[in-house]
Amino acid sequence: MTDPPQTRLRAGSIGRMLRFGIVGLSGVVVNQGLLMLLHGTFKAPLLLSSILAIEVSILTNFLLNHTWTWRLPLREPGLIRRVVQYHAAAVMAAFAGNVIVLMAAVELFGVDYRIANLVGIAVGTVINFTASEVWIFRSE
Repeated sequence: MTDPPQTRLRAGSIGRMLRFGIVGLSGVVVNQGLLMLLHGTFKAPLLLSSILAIEVSILTNFLLNHTWTWRLPLREPGLIRRVVQYHAAAVMAAFAGNVIVLMAAVELFGVDYRIANLVGIAVGTVINFTASEVWIFRSE
């Protein structure tokens, strides 16, 4: 008996997952660097700094995932739809996984904001890859 299509890994998923992880690491550098710059250096409020850092990393990650992870040209039909879908999924993942974890860890448990941010990024990454694989970059 074979697994239903929705439970099987799509062909190439492992390679995409590895590339997604590498792109994600670049996003961590962008996110963490911008958070530390805005909050740590310029003393901007933590919540605002986190939101801005997340937004910039979402946009850079989309471009890299679109062109490298899923190997789609920028002139690919449906680019605008994918940008909107990716942004929606990433924002949900970032806020569900990143901002909530970051703020809860800092405010409730006294975790350093830099460590809490990395944990939140990890949670958001799992949510974002799943959405990207099954919704945003799926074969049409």
